[in-house]
Amino acid sequence: MNAPSNDFVLEVEDLSVAFGTGDKEVTAVEGVSFSIGRGEMVGLVGESGSGKSVTSLAVTGLIGYNGGRVTSGSVRLNGVDLLAMDQKQRSSILGRDIGMIFQQPMRSLNPTMRVGEQIAEVVRRHTGRTRSEAWARAVEMLERVHIPDAASRAKNYPHQFSGGMSQRVMIAMALACEPGLLIADEPTTALDVTVQDKVMNLMKELQEEAGVATLLITHDLGVVARTCNRMAVMYCGQIVEAGPVMDVLRNPSHPYTEGLIKAIPRRGGKQRMVAIPGSVPALNALPSGCRFHARCEYAVPGHCDVIAPTLEQRTGPRPDRCLHPHDGDLVLQVSDAGRAVGSDT
Repeated sequence: MNAPSNDFVLEVEDLSVAFGTGDKEVTAVEGVSFSIGRGEMVGLVGESGSGKSVTSLAVTGLIGYNGGRVTSGSVRLNGVDLLAMDQKQRSSILGRDIGMIFQQPMRSLNPTMRVGEQIAEVVRRHTGRTRSEAWARAVEMLERVHIPDAASRAKNYPHQFSGGMSQRVMIAMALACEPGLLIADEPTTALDVTVQDKVMNLMKELQEEAGVATLLITHDLGVVARTCNRMAVMYCGQIVEAGPVMDVLRNPSHPYTEGLIKAIPRRGGKQRMVAIPGSVPALNALPSGCRFHARCEYAVPGHCDVIAPTLEQRTGPRPDRCLHPHDGDLVLQVSDAGRAVGSDT
């Protein structure tokens, strides 16, 4: 899934990630490719266990700390292959050229340090600013994420912030060094619906203002509908469908994408929410053939359970990983997706 121009910030090509060794090795991500252009927000969606977060950890070089390793592929940031760098080089890039927003800010913030000090520490490490300059930058960033009385609140500890305000602190920290790439891993998961909306609006506002290329990892199609330009759908470590957000949501070509859309709750009871049957299989017990066939209402016995499909253009509206692509009905109005996360747009 390529960005619409050659102004790539991030290019991921044929990325595969494994955990374990020998007979116990399992592949968590397989053959994943996508790119993000400057100022573009791309959504990576799928159920828990689909490989979204593993992909982001591989991109940032943090996968080794989680027991995994990249077995093939390349990750290029502004044309430079991050996988060819040693850990020290990658560490210098993370925070400076790549900003990261995690899904649980209270676990990511140091409870023993004031929030201003934590932002200032990142600034000092990557920009060489003095202590006073870095503190001023921290206060400036807290003001940009609309934290009231930022100069005073910078002296507070993380436990003195609500969940929504803590996530604002994480956004401020991620953007403090003006990175070219921002990775947001489920940034609104732990927040209530109204706060989710405010945080995503803020993140989108700052992303567009700075022209940052953004990878948004989420299971929430409503958030993707309101904020992203393009999206990729992951299942069992593979991308099964990708394309412009409105095209995918209005006319999904892969049955898994259609299932995700049908599972979105609607207001007013216009359409019954339908859950996808079964669950994501374990990585060490992946089915033969199409990995989704056991949960798919369109699966053809003796075919879908035997042949492993590749991601290519067949007869559907865009490349997908399905042996029997079909033109789905308009199962989700864009307005429905927005309202699913509390928006009236």
